[in-house]
Amino acid sequence: MKEKRPLGPAGHRQRLRERFLRAGLPGLSDVETIELLLTFAIPRHDVKPLARELIDRFGSVGGVLDAPPAELLDINGIGPAAATMLVLLKQLCGKYLEQETRAVDLLDSGDKVIRYLRMKLGGGRKECFMVLYLNSQNHLLTTGIVQGTVDRAAVYAREVAEKCLLCRATGVIVAHNHPSGVCDPSPEDINLTRRLKTALASLNIALHDHIIVTASAHLSFRAAGLL
Repeated sequence: MKEKRPLGPAGHRQRLRERFLRAGLPGLSDVETIELLLTFAIPRHDVKPLARELIDRFGSVGGVLDAPPAELLDINGIGPAAATMLVLLKQLCGKYLEQETRAVDLLDSGDKVIRYLRMKLGGGRKECFMVLYLNSQNHLLTTGIVQGTVDRAAVYAREVAEKCLLCRATGVIVAHNHPSGVCDPSPEDINLTRRLKTALASLNIALHDHIIVTASAHLSFRAAGLL
């Protein structure tokens, strides 16, 4: 005798979960992905219209996860539980990628570094400057973020150098995002890189790279011959 499946919204949720278990995220559209997430925070309601509204407003799954809590809560139907889950998921992804980088030589693991930086910075709406502090084996010791404005991060070589001395870092990888979505370095980006390299070199600390990231692209100063 065949097992009876629930009808209505409950049956739709079950079928959605079964599709995900069979095919993973490639088997779901962006709307269905957000819909599946919302089913865990909003029980007994049809959340597909809400998922569609989130994708329409923020553009993609990544855009939804990058959205500030206040903007999520501004949408009718998104309460504290759903907003917390979406924000938590983004931070969990960042934590996973950070832990993935800690046990490897980051200079030989460029793809992992890029994935981590794009997750942390790529979707940001304001320009933000991040430093990865490395030990002599090029393993990640710690990170630091300097908040900036939408078009310029206020970065001071002395602050980076002081943190290097504090955590005994022998090298750094620095990165920042371009909210415009264009990775081309500005003259200010190039000048900042030169100032950082000079200041750190005086302390025998290596500036291994400066990476610009967006939600969908990146530029390495070292690979581009700018460092």
